Amino acid sequence: QAQASVLACGGWSGLEVAMRSSAGEEARPHTDWPDALNDGEDLFPSKTGRGQVLQITTEVEQSLNDPAEFEVEGKDPSWFLQKGGLMFSCSDPSSFRLNVTFLGGALNRFGDDYAELSRKEQQATLNGLLMLGVAPSGYELTGYRDCKAGGFYFLLHLSYRRTLWRVTCCPHDSELEDRGGKLYTCNPQAGGQFEINASEGQVLGIEYSARELWLLDGGERVARGHWAHEKEAEEGQLPVGDYRPVLLTSNCPTRFRATVE
Repeated sequence: QAQASVLACGGWSGLEVAMRSSAGEEARPHTDWPDALNDGEDLFPSKTGRGQVLQITTEVEQSLNDPAEFEVEGKDPSWFLQKGGLMFSCSDPSSFRLNVTFLGGALNRFGDDYAELSRKEQQATLNGLLMLGVAPSGYELTGYRDCKAGGFYFLLHLSYRRTLWRVTCCPHDSELEDRGGKLYTCNPQAGGQFEINASEGQVLGIEYSARELWLLDGGERVARGHWAHEKEAEEGQLPVGDYRPVLLTSNCPTRFRATVE
């Protein structure tokens, strides 16, 4: 049985909270702001994107040769701690698709091909975490905890042997429904999460249409979110709004191609 993913969307880890509690410290977020805030500087600067990119945070590098290719450096593939984000334009905000393919060649192996690598080669492997979804068009990405700011996302976490993508929704009090009508938990600490096979060259994505957000595998719908939000959700629909496709990257070395249609 697949082990439950250990996922998060930012903030302290349970270990850090426990260490501070045992030391008699109150477990609350760090509130000492850097001097930049007092100087009026932008804590979350953005830069100008090219091609279909509306917003790109400083952590994400866009290829000079192909504006649809991106890369993020990172250290920890075990859980989702956001480090970067992208918002894309779309010709029809009421219906669009965001398609993503992971890149890396020899650094992007899966399944048996990954198992045959040396330990050193496995440790150098790219791509293991990503969030795909939508956010209100007026939202400005920060590159940090954007999943907490009103958007709706699928969180994809690659299994230890790189054979399966485990998928949850964010916000995590939502549910996933597959094409057969079966519902899956989006609790990141629970087992029984929705899974799809993982492979090299795989095209993953999302489709937003009729206020529904679907997860795509090879261009085919495989699951949709039943989203929790303040207003009563109608058949899993998102609140009425003007959304744009968004991709959030983690503190994990990641290289990918992303396009909107």
